[in-house]
Amino acid sequence: MAKLFINKDIVADTEKMENWYLTGVDGMSFSDVQDFLGWIAPDDNHIDIELHSCGGDVAEGYAIYDALRATGKEISATVVGRCASMATVILLAAPIERRKMYPHAKILIHSPYCSGVEGSLDISALESLKAGLEAERERMISIYVERCGVDRAVIEEQMAKETWFGGEVAKQLGFVSEVIMPKSAKVVSNNKFMGKKENEVTVSKSLLDRMLAKLGYAKIEDVPAVALELTTAGGDTLTVEREEGEPQVGDAASPDGEHVMPDGKTIVVTDGVITEIREAESGNDDTAALEARIAELEQQVSDLTANAKTEDDVRILDVVAKAGGIEKLTKAAASKYTPAGRTTTYGKKQEVKHESKIEKKLAEIREKNKQKFNN
Repeated sequence: MAKLFINKDIVADTEKMENWYLTGVDGMSFSDVQDFLGWIAPDDNHIDIELHSCGGDVAEGYAIYDALRATGKEISATVVGRCASMATVILLAAPIERRKMYPHAKILIHSPYCSGVEGSLDISALESLKAGLEAERERMISIYVERCGVDRAVIEEQMAKETWFGGEVAKQLGFVSEVIMPKSAKVVSNNKFMGKKENEVTVSKSLLDRMLAKLGYAKIEDVPAVALELTTAGGDTLTVEREEGEPQVGDAASPDGEHVMPDGKTIVVTDGVITEIREAESGNDDTAALEARIAELEQQVSDLTANAKTEDDVRILDVVAKAGGIEKLTKAAASKYTPAGRTTTYGKKQEVKHESKIEKKLAEIREKNKQKFNN
């Protein structure tokens, strides 16, 4: 099996020196892939591609894609890091069943663009440039639709986003069919008589083996990866590599960016990992409701204070209760005593005049003076 590593930018031969001067890496061109194909043994019928490239030159990318498919060999492709732009077209040189990616690998697709234009352009030149970009875009979309097996509208929507996406979204879009999960290591024993021998360490009929057997899997590597597909407040999809529970900081997720969830939380994804989860901020409605509740409680306190009884009020009420209540005291207060000087007759009231001691004394003096005068 021949191994082809595409881990550089895709550039033309004439631009390798410039690319090395700008980035420190010369890049990979169509001629490099030609040399690789010429080196493969005629009886080697398998090419395994490992991709870690952000793309580059469109013409070189299509030339590599066509050359690989024209070999007639069995091609496999694995995304091991980043795969963007024209590198995604090279990925599609392998059939869907042999396209894979690692859990933390990312893919990005976008519409073709012109990186820079020198000199002045008239309307005719601009229209020609526009037509060329539209033709390239149409060619790229056609390859995506054919090789991924999804609707054109789905591809166009993802191209317009221009965001990185991980394994679960890549499977939905048809770029890969499998996310490669970590495999257990093998133990190498060193025997001085027999030399080095590679032995797989297995535990027959272990608890894990029995559990996997019940689930229909031969080994742990056969268990498919499980991921949460969350819908944001804006209707987009956030993929979190977690089987259950709430997303946590450190979980692998895609795409990158800040995602506002329906409950108001904001999940921040950077380089394929959740780096921050911000709680929802309290709005003005919550503040207004709290202020209204505080005012209501203050009014209740005010009413209770106004109706509160003093200690004297409490003692008086206690005495009244021990005396039999208000009704009994009212009956006791209704006396039949008639004040002196006032009598009651049937049909007529007679008023009796009361004289004080001074008036009586004066009356006696006047009577003596009257008798004395008459004598």
